[in-house]
Formats: sequence, C-alpha cells, structure tokens
Amino acid sequence: MQFDGNIVDMTTISVGVAASAVSPLKRFIGTRKPYFNREKAISDILNGVTLVPFLMMVGSVFSSDILNGLMSSAKITVAIGGLAGLAFVIGEIFNDKTS
Repeated sequence: MQFDGNIVDMTTISVGVAASAVSPLKRFIGTRKPYFNREKAISDILNGVTLVPFLMMVGSVFSSDILNGLMSSAKITVAIGGLAGLAFVIGEIFNDKTS
C-alpha cells in the first residue's frame, strides 16, 4: 500500500483518531463504565484534530518550512484549528464568571 496524501493531513487525522481512544482507555483502566461514550468520542476526535494545526502554527515561528507544510495542507485542516481556537476565545469573552 502506498500513501500519497499530504503528510500534515494524514497526521491530523491520525492524531484525531488516536485522541478518541484515550478516554475509553482511561475509563477501562479506571473500571468506570460505560467505556465508550459517543458524544465524548466525537469531542475527543475534534480536539485531537486541532492539535496538529495548533502545533504547526506555533512551530511556524521557528521554521518557515513548518509554515509551508501547514499552508500546503488542505484548507479544512487549518480551518478546523482556527474554528476551535475562535470558539474557545469567544467562549472566554462571554464567560460571565468573575475572578
């Protein structure tokens, strides 16, 4: 089998899938049932998928090759990372908790 996809996109999907296995594994080790939760799995996948673009955005400060790799990936890869970051920032702005 030959892989001919973009390395950034393949890594992004792989990390997302791997992240979805962490919570069920932690619940299995802690013997908390149910081991699998559909909503948590979807959330874990989306959190995992954002890791690669975020890391590459930070890494682009140190290397233009990293920025070029990120820009050569599918636009959706960068968009998902940006959307997750935007949702976090907007959530923090409208959070009514006062310190």
